[in-house]
Amino acid sequence: MVLGGLTAIIIMVFSCAKKDAPAYGNTDFSFTEEFDTVSKAVAKGWVIKNNSRPLGTVGWTQGYFYVSMYHGLVPKTLGTAAFNFSSAGGFGDINPSFSGSDFIMTTSECGFNISDCSNWLISPEVIIKDSDVVSFYTRTYDNPAIGGDRLQVRLNEADASTDVGKDAESTGTFTKIILDINPQYLLQGDGSYPGVWTKYSATVTGFPIPKKSRIALRYYVTDGGPQGQNGLGVGIDKFKFTSR
Repeated sequence: MVLGGLTAIIIMVFSCAKKDAPAYGNTDFSFTEEFDTVSKAVAKGWVIKNNSRPLGTVGWTQGYFYVSMYHGLVPKTLGTAAFNFSSAGGFGDINPSFSGSDFIMTTSECGFNISDCSNWLISPEVIIKDSDVVSFYTRTYDNPAIGGDRLQVRLNEADASTDVGKDAESTGTFTKIILDINPQYLLQGDGSYPGVWTKYSATVTGFPIPKKSRIALRYYVTDGGPQGQNGLGVGIDKFKFTSR
């Protein structure tokens, strides 16, 4: 009698645990974002958080609008009013995006004066697991560059929140780095930020069990800002998450 009751308890506990575990099966959670319209990307769940200190005037913005303005290159060694033409180290062309009609970008003006730039572009919630792939195209104004840029790809290991902390050095719950482009702020050569649209891919690790999370692109440049030693700005286009 006691044994039968114990068996029933074990079965009940097992059944509850099985019910509580998400059953994603072979569901494909892949998606692509062209960033042709930043407002539409935000409406789909993308989140922008600028933790640069001191804080500047530009977060993540529509790329074509920004680079078509006369202040497409912030004043560093080129002086003021450096027009956004290829000959001056700009994106150039009638449509400077890699794919579609536009792209998204941030610049050193996400910070003010000399700044530690930490500008976050965070994806909508998505189910992530090992072997999934994150890819996108990116570039800066030119290579060789007059200021080194850097971009990190981070995953939220804790939950599906958008917690990135409250200052330039904090990362909140986005503790997993799966890609770090140009951490040495090189101006040219291997490892430097590309001056033409270039595809980067990173494979997810550390998620043996599928879970709801978010992916973050972090423009992270120390000694940046309009008057800093590092950073000019980067564009992002054709972001793709591939569920394996």
